[in-house]
Amino acid sequence: MKKFVLLNPPLTEEERGSKLKSAIAVSIPYGLLSIAAVVREHGYAVSLIDATNLGYTTEETVRRILALDPDYVGITTVTLSIDRCAEVATGLKAGKPGLPVIAGGPHISSAPKETMGLYPSLDIGVIGEGEETIVELLNALDEGRPLARIRGIIHRLGNEIVHEQRRPFLANLDDLPMPAWDILSDMKMYRPSAPSYVRLPSTTIVTSRGCPGRCIFCNSKAMYGNLRCFSAAYVLSMIEHLVETYGIRDISIYDDNFLFHEDRVREICNSILKNRMDLTWSCYSRVDHGNLELFKLMKKAGCWQVSYGIESGSQRILDSIKKDVTLSQISDTVRMTKRAGLRSRGFFIIGHLQDDQDSVLETIEFMRRLPLDDFHFTTFTPLPGTVAYATADQFGAFDRTWSKMNLQYPCFIPKGLTAERMEELSRMAYRKFYFRPRILGSYLSMLARHPGNVRRLTNGASALLTRVFSS
Repeated sequence: MKKFVLLNPPLTEEERGSKLKSAIAVSIPYGLLSIAAVVREHGYAVSLIDATNLGYTTEETVRRILALDPDYVGITTVTLSIDRCAEVATGLKAGKPGLPVIAGGPHISSAPKETMGLYPSLDIGVIGEGEETIVELLNALDEGRPLARIRGIIHRLGNEIVHEQRRPFLANLDDLPMPAWDILSDMKMYRPSAPSYVRLPSTTIVTSRGCPGRCIFCNSKAMYGNLRCFSAAYVLSMIEHLVETYGIRDISIYDDNFLFHEDRVREICNSILKNRMDLTWSCYSRVDHGNLELFKLMKKAGCWQVSYGIESGSQRILDSIKKDVTLSQISDTVRMTKRAGLRSRGFFIIGHLQDDQDSVLETIEFMRRLPLDDFHFTTFTPLPGTVAYATADQFGAFDRTWSKMNLQYPCFIPKGLTAERMEELSRMAYRKFYFRPRILGSYLSMLARHPGNVRRLTNGASALLTRVFSS
């Protein structure tokens, strides 16, 4: 039986956002779990090393992989970690010459030729969804066949980099086996971010792939294309497995837009109610989906929070990033969420391509007017594979260092702003939002309803104070 080791690569402390580590998520590498489940069905022995969340150094990661004596290694790539991926691959080649190293994930899918050109230690890239591609690829490697005409890969042929034809996206996600949660070293290690759960054990699930949006800063389509969903029955089977096998009591649904297919959401909610599941859950959505009736049903079925990608409080900026929503839609949806008894969280971005001080101040004031319970600012990051990446230089100063693209470091500074002013405005936003009686009162109310939240809220408060007051 051939051995296939999957790697969630190491990160440096700076890349991991160590100042906020008390509140950030310890995220399950779902893409790797899906690949593991598929290749295991085809007769491979699969192991996972989650160096990202276990805090391994590059050297320790290499040592642990080589100790397993793998036949193949698969590394998931995000832009932030691509340097570390290449360092691991170089170490593996030194320790076991000829070991095939296969890269997959959003970064290699977004910038395949550039990545393969920069990092010669990566042998093969899997572009887009990998479940069908990886099986065909491993079979070819097992049999020593040429890799030409395997759809969905980029590979080396002598000194040439060959990009094969793109593989179509999966037509039916329900054909996939459930993620291989059992290969995780410790399921209890994983949890959503501090504002994303109310009970432990808590975990995350993904119930769809892709996105219907046109946002210029998102590279989701490079990896997954347009929105496709697992059926309600499949989602319920995942939830039931997590509850029965791992004792999960709280789930954060990490889809970009869980509410897009409202009938599917209703079916999931009604099944939770019918089965009398002791479950709390939260989800993410765009503001142009959902209604009061649906929100009330979700509340009844255990939902406690909906998070929205709002991005800006300036209509000019929303239009420039092709968000395709209006400020009135944002306001109406957040208020409906509140009326249904759900908490709402807003995600905003500072430093859009066309942002200036006026638009950022407009965003801060709009955010304060909304009945949000939580908010979060990230720094605009033009990731490879996006419209923003191709055009950012026209609108400001863009540091294209991939290892700095952690959504916190200001790698892009729009004209009319400075990195220092962006940081001042970001801190101002956190102060103006959180240091208000209504927000503090809402957290005290949550603590009264869920006394077990002391540690979670303490972690969140610690991260907030660090964010606002540390230099």
